[in-house]
Amino acid sequence: MSVGSVKGDNRLKQLRLLALRALEANAMFLFFVAIYVAQAFVVSFFHETRFSLGVYNIMWIGGAVFVFLIAYLANKRRDGLLTSIPFLSPGEDRRGRLLLWRRLAIAAPVFLALPFFVSAFTSLKASIGTINPYALDHVFMEIDRFLHGGVSAWRILHPVFGYPIVTATVSLLYEAWFPIMAFTVLAVTLWTERPALRNQFLIAFILIWAVLGTFAALILPAGGPCFYGLLYPYRDNPYAPLMAYLQQADEIYRVRALDMQDLLWEQFEAGNLRPGGGISATPSIHVAISTLIMLLAWRVSPWLGIAATLFLIVTMVATVHLGWHYAIDGYISLAAVPAIWAFAGRIAEFNLRGMRIARSFAPPRSVMPPRGALARADADAAVAPRTAHK
Repeated sequence: MSVGSVKGDNRLKQLRLLALRALEANAMFLFFVAIYVAQAFVVSFFHETRFSLGVYNIMWIGGAVFVFLIAYLANKRRDGLLTSIPFLSPGEDRRGRLLLWRRLAIAAPVFLALPFFVSAFTSLKASIGTINPYALDHVFMEIDRFLHGGVSAWRILHPVFGYPIVTATVSLLYEAWFPIMAFTVLAVTLWTERPALRNQFLIAFILIWAVLGTFAALILPAGGPCFYGLLYPYRDNPYAPLMAYLQQADEIYRVRALDMQDLLWEQFEAGNLRPGGGISATPSIHVAISTLIMLLAWRVSPWLGIAATLFLIVTMVATVHLGWHYAIDGYISLAAVPAIWAFAGRIAEFNLRGMRIARSFAPPRSVMPPRGALARADADAAVAPRTAHK
């Protein structure tokens, strides 16, 4: 056997082993994704609503290109900053390139599964009004008043945040939620040094979207204060003064949240299935994901924990001040996410324990001889026939 064929077989074995390790490392994450996508398809089928697993194809392709470009630059060590980022750092091994591509291999199942999961989620979210019409906004409005001394939560915040420049700033910070979430998911997915914490975050991430963003949203259908007047034109709108103020502020400093609210309502009326589409107020996924990021951040660093806590507070304020959510929407998320986080931790431990058990029953890996020994063996094999002939 030639040296080249031995190397090729060895690389194939390494690739197969790496693929197996990647599936093992993400087994429970993939399990929950598969269960959710299957259930989303069944619900959409029986309710005859639009369902697609390709809503986020373009975004996914762009994100994948970005990730591999960053990996390429880090591998080539063209930028010292890239290699100093923890989840891109090649590590202590001299073969840093192999370690970095190992990160990508372990992350690959997550990168491949997330677009299908988020597409299924968007399909269901866009159909909430069809599956279970929005009927609880008035109830949540009354609960908000009860919890805040007989007044709506936005009126309590208004004396502090009711200035156009402050409102526009809060709107920009609210928009930062998506890139912060995307960066956190990317970083954790590539962060293989702490597999238990990585799995806990990714599983909790999926469960939040599934349990709070889908199941709870379907049984607690509400559109939110910004859509109250549109959903219930026959009622007095207690949020009309808030929306009128936001319109006035938008004339001075652009309040981008209003553009998104208009777009969501247009998509809702047209029945379009678009990235980020769908209307659902209860519970608040913005607050839920911000809480999850905070729980993760405190496990990583006190400074990150403080920053994530401040961002959670800003997000909570923004959801109410911009008319996206009732305060109770955020309170439900604040109460539910720690329980989901704890449950995800148990599932992550189960996943890692299963990996250890599987490896204990695996046959021992054959040890490849050193490169020099292979070369000598091939040389001896080539000379041996001539020696025997003599």
